[in-house]
Amino acid sequence: MKNKLESMLEHYLWEHIPISSDMGVKVNIASLEKVILEAPFTNNINHKKTVFGGSLHAVATLSCWCLLHINLSELLKESVQIVISSSKIEYLAPVTKDFSAECCQPDKQVWEYFLKTLNKKSKARVCLQAKIFQEEHLCVDYSGTFVAIKN
Repeated sequence: MKNKLESMLEHYLWEHIPISSDMGVKVNIASLEKVILEAPFTNNINHKKTVFGGSLHAVATLSCWCLLHINLSELLKESVQIVISSSKIEYLAPVTKDFSAECCQPDKQVWEYFLKTLNKKSKARVCLQAKIFQEEHLCVDYSGTFVAIKN
């Protein structure tokens, strides 16, 4: 059973980022510390009968974006634009089943510096990581730099 935050986040994704609905993205866990998004294999299959690399990249990006979105919504209580400025992804093994991307909050010093900069300059960058595993084997290692801009 989804909690209120998970349901609201899932609805937000489907409404504002329509590709997430087409990909079958669902919010498995959403908290200030961790976001796990899952997606079905059947919506994201490629010609090699594995998950399409673009789908893996998109769900990893979304997991990081969601973590930042819910944290800033909770902490600042004001509108903040979040955009991705760069990303790096390593495809370490094919994904052949339903999959999930997990993003955890960065270490405390990184997070506090990001928030301090955002409050001082109304704009800040933070690098977030996401991982996609299949049967405890790391298949995708993702990092993205996200920019938050106060309106």
